[in-house]
Amino acid sequence: MQDFYLLTKQQCPLCTEALKLINQQPLEEPIRLHVVDIAEQPELQEEYAWLVPVLVRASDDSELRWPFAEQLGEFLQV
Repeated sequence: MQDFYLLTKQQCPLCTEALKLINQQPLEEPIRLHVVDIAEQPELQEEYAWLVPVLVRASDDSELRWPFAEQLGEFLQV
């Protein structure tokens, strides 16, 4: 099972939409999704403040930045 991190912040409508899109993906293998509020970590806040939502694949630290579009399914399967 692969781990993914969804970088978010409070009161972020795009983050809510991103979470919904991830949960709707038809996956061959289940994933473990960690939702990370960047406000709780100053280094993440500094780097991603205007970029969230960002989906990070833990196995190789690859990032998928919003908008996810058709790339999301492929990103989750790798």
